[in-house]
Amino acid sequence: MGIADRKQREKEERRTLILKKAKELILERGVDFLSMQEIADSAELSKAALYLYFPGKEAILSAILEEAATTFMDYAKERTNPEASGIEAIHSLWKGFLDFYGESEDIFLLTGINRSVNPGFPIEGFGETGNAPMESLLAFIAAYLERGMSDGTTMEGIDPVKSARIIVMVATSIIDQAARLPRQARDAKKIQEILRETLEIILRGFAGPQAPREALRLGSPIRN
Repeated sequence: MGIADRKQREKEERRTLILKKAKELILERGVDFLSMQEIADSAELSKAALYLYFPGKEAILSAILEEAATTFMDYAKERTNPEASGIEAIHSLWKGFLDFYGESEDIFLLTGINRSVNPGFPIEGFGETGNAPMESLLAFIAAYLERGMSDGTTMEGIDPVKSARIIVMVATSIIDQAARLPRQARDAKKIQEILRETLEIILRGFAGPQAPREALRLGSPIRN
């Protein structure tokens, strides 16, 4: 490996370390209390060196948000049958959401950072545009709702995009409330159960005449 390649690898490793330390601080204390000095201290860097990698706190938060959102989207897509009906695809997405929550704290990063970076999201007209990670999630949900209207498994006459925004707002609000608790006080099993019940209500609310009954229940959450 040449000198240039080695320096590039070291730079990438240092960037990864910075994001890792920032995540740990967010999960322990929340986004609002995060500072560049804390991140620098945790990564054993000078504050000046940290600014060589990221121009500010928001850039770090945006990088973590994109990574967490991409991880969840990949996780969900792997568990969704492209040939499924609209309501079945939404069911798979919700099941993936619950399983992802049960396996990873990235869901707290996803909702908490998004609230900080774009506090108006997902309410139309209040959030900033160009929030690619979360807009991708909205588009994913809206496409399934639209598919469901075509195949009769979701109700007719709804606005898929507005409905997707409402769904995301409800789900992320539950996670965001949990994220405000001290890390050791978060009862993951209880929160997961609340999410499951809420998402089942949403499934039934959007169900059309052709929706199979089994697609309206999410089953028991994963036990940690």
